[in-house]
Formats: sequence, C-alpha cells, structure tokens
Amino acid sequence: MRTSENIGTHVAPAGVRPAIGFVGENHIMELLRLEGLSKRYIGTQALDAVDMTIEAGQVLCLAGANGSGKSTLIKCVAGGETPDSGKIIWQGQAYDSLTPSQSMALGIEIIYQDLSIFPDLTVAENIAFHVVQSRHRSWVDLREVDRIATKALHELGADLPLHARLGDLPIGARQTAAIARALTQDCRLLVMDEPTTALPSRDVAQLLSMVHRLKSKGMAIVFISHKLDELFEIADRFYVLRDGRKVGDYAPAELTTTRLSYLMTGVEFKGEKTQQEFEQIATPLLVVEDLRRRDQYHDVSFSLRPGEIIGFAGLTGSGRTELALTLFGLNPADAGKITLAGRPHSPRSPREAITNGIALVSEDRHGQGLFARKAIMTNIASSVFERSAGRFGLLSQASERTIGDTWIDKVRVKTPSGEEPVQSLSGGNQQKVVLAKWLATDPKILILDNPTVGIDVGSKMEIHDIVRQLARQGRGVIMISDDLEELVMSCNRVFLMQTGTLAAEFHGETLTVENLSSGLRQTS
Repeated sequence: MRTSENIGTHVAPAGVRPAIGFVGENHIMELLRLEGLSKRYIGTQALDAVDMTIEAGQVLCLAGANGSGKSTLIKCVAGGETPDSGKIIWQGQAYDSLTPSQSMALGIEIIYQDLSIFPDLTVAENIAFHVVQSRHRSWVDLREVDRIATKALHELGADLPLHARLGDLPIGARQTAAIARALTQDCRLLVMDEPTTALPSRDVAQLLSMVHRLKSKGMAIVFISHKLDELFEIADRFYVLRDGRKVGDYAPAELTTTRLSYLMTGVEFKGEKTQQEFEQIATPLLVVEDLRRRDQYHDVSFSLRPGEIIGFAGLTGSGRTELALTLFGLNPADAGKITLAGRPHSPRSPREAITNGIALVSEDRHGQGLFARKAIMTNIASSVFERSAGRFGLLSQASERTIGDTWIDKVRVKTPSGEEPVQSLSGGNQQKVVLAKWLATDPKILILDNPTVGIDVGSKMEIHDIVRQLARQGRGVIMISDDLEELVMSCNRVFLMQTGTLAAEFHGETLTVENLSSGLRQTS
C-alpha cells in the first residue's frame, strides 16, 4: 500500500512540461499530484489535507461513500472550487488553485453524470463543440466538424451516426459522444464520474473497453463508480476517501469488494443472504395470472406471499418495468388477472393502486420521485397529503414536520433538518427520502425499481436493511434490479424476464450470481 509519506515531492521548474509517458516506456510519469489539499464548507470539512498522485497511462479508481469528499476533490482539480490550502501540482508546475479554463488548457477533462450534452445538436456537433467554440468564427465549417468528430470516435474505437440528433440516441451513445468530445481538447487526464449508472450491461462492457483503449494511449483516467465489480475490472490503483480524509492507496490485489466496502464506510458488511423459503400453502398477497400487454409483456404469472422478497432480472426491454407500472396503475394490462389480498386488482391510476396498498419507488428518483427544491419533510408528506390534510384540505406545516421527522428517523436520512431542500442531500439520502415517502402510505406491497442505482455502498447496505425489515413485518416486496448480487442477497426468489415473459425462476441453491449471469447471457 502506498501512503502519502512515500510520495515524491520533486517539483520541476515553472513552465517545464515533461513529455507524457506511454505504455511500454521504461519510466512512469507523474501527471498530477495533490499535496495537503483541504476544503471546508460551513459545518463540514469536505477535504482534510489530502495527498494523491495520478500517473500517465493509469486508471485510478476514486472510491468513497457519499459525503467522502470525492466530488469536492474533482471540483478543485477542475477549477470549480478553490481549495482553502494545499497544492495542485500538474506535470511539475505547482498551483494554489485552478480556474476552469486553466484546468481545460492543461488537458484535464471531467465527464459528469449528466454528461452536459446538447440533445438538439447532432453527434458531430456535440463532439466538435469546444473546438468550434474556441475559434470564435462567425461561421461553421460542417465538413471540418465531421472530420473532428470522426477522428475522435476513431481514437475511441467507436462508431456513431454523425448527423443523428444526439438526444434521440440511447444513453450509451450519448456517453460515447461526451468522451469523444473530451478527446478533442488534447485531454491528458479524464475524470469519469459515475459513467455507468444508467447504462445497460452491454454498453458498460463497451465503455470499459474504451477506458482500456485510452489508458493504452497514455491517458490518465480517474474512474468513480459505486459498482465495485466494475472498479476491479479496470483499476490499476484504488484511492479511498472517507469523511474528507485519505484512508489509503491500494493495489487491486490488496482488496476484495468486502474489504473495499469496509474501507469506504467503516462498517463491516456481513453479507447476510435472505434464506427463507415460503410454503405454497401460505395465502399470497398478490397473484398474477397470464398477464399480457401488447408489445410489452405476455403470459406472465407469479405470486407474492407475505414477508417475501421476489426479484426480476432482465435486459433492457425485457418488460420488467412495464410490468411494475401495470401493478401501479400506470400501464393497464390488455388481458390476464391480478388478485390482491384475495380481491380482483386492475388499477387505472396510481391513486387507486396506493389506496389498495401498492407503492412504487421509481428508478428515476430525480424526474419521478422527488421535488428537488422542496423541503425533505414536504417530499415525504406529499404521498399522504389527502389522508393528512386538515380543514379546507390544507396540510399544516406542523403535520408536515411531524410526518417528515418520523420517517427521517425511521430510514436514517442524514440531514440537520427536515426543512432542508432535498436537492442538498447526497444521492443515497435522496433515495431514502423517496423510500420514506412511499413507506408513509403504509403499503402492503412495495415495488422497487433499481432502488440502489447510483448510490454509495453505505447507503445501499442501509436500504437493503430497511427492505429486510419490511419483509419481516409481513409486507411483500418486488425488486427489479440490474445488480445481480443485490438480487441474490436480498431476494427469496428471482425471475428472469426475456422478451416480455418469465424465462426462468431461481430460488434456494439455484439462486446465485453465476446462474443469473448465465441466464442473462443466453437471453442477450
């Protein structure tokens, strides 16, 4: 393990730019070094004397739970934040801080989760945007735009339709265009912040292949992801932050996913697997028989028993989410039968589904789960407004606060006050607020669509614990997830969906990551 004490401290003379080291050369070139970097916000020490090095031709995986300081560190390097103290040393030149324009001029590019693309422009126009903008011309040579885009895509080993509107293409194509745009800026250090969060598995494999290709050309890459298995596929080094401090600098061989989770959170994860088997004689909460909706799913039959957690795995377009939306009243079935607690259930609206005891935690917490600028307590109370409203149909602030504080405590949202805007929370805590909002409706059945996507390992463990507690209370849980390990650890049974129907069921000894992964490969 490397520590800050054995990192070299040589600083080259001002203005000297060493040549970038490429794979195959006998030396390794230090590209970026941070020395004693600190940043404090009101009430929070975001970075505390952080030392870190990044070398050319290396993939450094920056790991840490939400609130560990990863985002602040990136912003300091990108020029979005000014450190309180410390040095940023780029190829031997020391800086107290950088501006965004300085950072880009040095060859530092950041690709954030939102990608910052222009959906109404073409692929080529998105890729060449920074080059064209920097020339300050009153006209644009479209042939040159195509040449710039073609060259950048060639460097990535990627192929995209240059004249297609980028907003019409899948998320994987948009991700590729964002990376290609970074290459047009003579990028030497590429920081990728949660690049695989919204990608289907086949696009993840393509992205990781691009990372390997860029590394082979001598580019340094900082890769941030909450998907630990991906990190181990590409990491040359792991740098772990916790509470703004350096925990350590590790080679992949020194770590396992369990060990890395502990270093990130300080909590020992026991990995307790849901084992309970359910007798067929138990009265089901939910029975689905021969459910069908044209072009989405067909011949779907399953049951859910009290205290049971069932999972759905499948590739994009397999029909998992469409099925969940039907149960929640947003996507009525064309044929088939749903029985809820012994009674027919065919909801035509979410309100009807909620009244009957079904709640849905959507995968898109930002677009469908939260009112970002509203207070945490307002978000939580919004799902029970009608039953909690007082005279004249108004919900008092006191009632809102009571409901909010109750559930903030129950799901352990980390916040100084329920009056804080929900957008001020980390991703993991925002997801807990979404969960609290629907738990406040007291559901008999809770449907979770990718409930831990894009959140840190600590919050993921807490959410899994909450789900298990719900099952122990006799509620039924339906979990849709792309995270196979999550399904195996959380569920009693898992169904594999393929082209709109249930292709296989796994339970007991057959419920393993290997079996699920093999099933998915056969359906791809």
